Amino acid sequence: MALPLLVSPLLLLFLLFPMTSSHSSSPPPSYDSDLQALLAFKHSLSLDPYNSLHDWSPRHSFCNWTGIVCSSRHQRVLSLNLTGMSLLGPISPFLGNLSFLRVLALWNNSFQGPIPHQLGRLSRLRILRLSLNQLQGPIPTTLTSCRSLQVLKLSYNFLSSTIPSQLGLLSQLEILYLGKNQLTGTIPPSLGNLSSLTELVLENNTLHGSIPIELGMLTQLKQLLLGGNNLTGTIPPSLGNLSSLTVLVLENNTLHGSIPIELGMLTQLKILYLWGNNLTGTIPPSLGNLSSLTELALGKNTLHGSIPIELDMLTQLKMLHFWGNDLTGTIPPSLGNLSSLTILSLGNNKLYGSIPIELGMLTQLKKLYLSQNNLIGRIPPSLGNLSSLIELYLDNNKLYGDIPIELGMLSQLRKLYLGYNSLTGVIPF
Repeated sequence: MALPLLVSPLLLLFLLFPMTSSHSSSPPPSYDSDLQALLAFKHSLSLDPYNSLHDWSPRHSFCNWTGIVCSSRHQRVLSLNLTGMSLLGPISPFLGNLSFLRVLALWNNSFQGPIPHQLGRLSRLRILRLSLNQLQGPIPTTLTSCRSLQVLKLSYNFLSSTIPSQLGLLSQLEILYLGKNQLTGTIPPSLGNLSSLTELVLENNTLHGSIPIELGMLTQLKQLLLGGNNLTGTIPPSLGNLSSLTVLVLENNTLHGSIPIELGMLTQLKILYLWGNNLTGTIPPSLGNLSSLTELALGKNTLHGSIPIELDMLTQLKMLHFWGNDLTGTIPPSLGNLSSLTILSLGNNKLYGSIPIELGMLTQLKKLYLSQNNLIGRIPPSLGNLSSLIELYLDNNKLYGDIPIELGMLSQLRKLYLGYNSLTGVIPF
């Protein structure tokens, strides 16, 4: 029977799908409750630019709708995946009625407004991916009721307020992405209870305070990204316990103190970014134990002392970035053994002595930055062997003598800075 035309669409929605409070008892699980929840979700959208949900109609089983996967036995929704469809509007709280849901993936859309606290009713939920949207407001503490949650990705939104300490109750959690938001407050020490965690990404927020030593208990952790915040204090030596760690990014904070020698125990580490802090002291020779390291960035600190010769053991290294410190001593000739190196940045320090001819063995090198030091002597003709070089910065030193004609063999070179030295002779044709 057709409904009277006098019933408004908004009134009809509330008649069909009454809102339930997060504190009230949920209706008995049924196929019909899933159908109503999905239709309410579609109705709440303000824009579906590609008509991606054109087949979302009661005329067909919702198990055949775009983005839906159902259980074969009960015909209940197990997965709702609408990734990258440019959908606009709020996330409907009625999704909290999909009581069998295990995967909710709405990332890379234009969803706005808060994350509905009703999602905390999804006790079977394992994966929640809402990144790359325009979501606002706090992270609902009700999500900690999703005790089966393994993946929680909320990055690249406009979420604010603090990180709920209750997230430490999600004992099954393996991946936690909260980066690129507007989160404030401190990093909850309770995150150290997430013993299954393999990836923790909190970068590019406005978090402050120190790095909790409790994070050193996350022995399964492979990636720890805390860069781009306002973190203070020292780097906890307990991070040296993270024996599975492959990526450690603490860049662009205001951390101080020395680099813990315990980081030299992270033998699986491939990327270590500590640049852009207020770190002092010397570069620990123990970093030479990081045999898997491909990128080492310690620039823009106030580190002093010499470059440890032990770094010549980092044979997998592709990027070595020490620019903008107070390093002294000479450039170790043994750096010429780092045959995989593509970027060597030692500029804006207080290095002295000559440029080692051994740097000419770095045939994969694309960028060589040695400017703003106290280097003396002649420019080694061996640099002409760097056939992949695109940028060469030797300016603001005390180099003298002729410009080697061998530099003319650098056919890939785009930038050549030799100014503010004491070079003589002619410019090679």
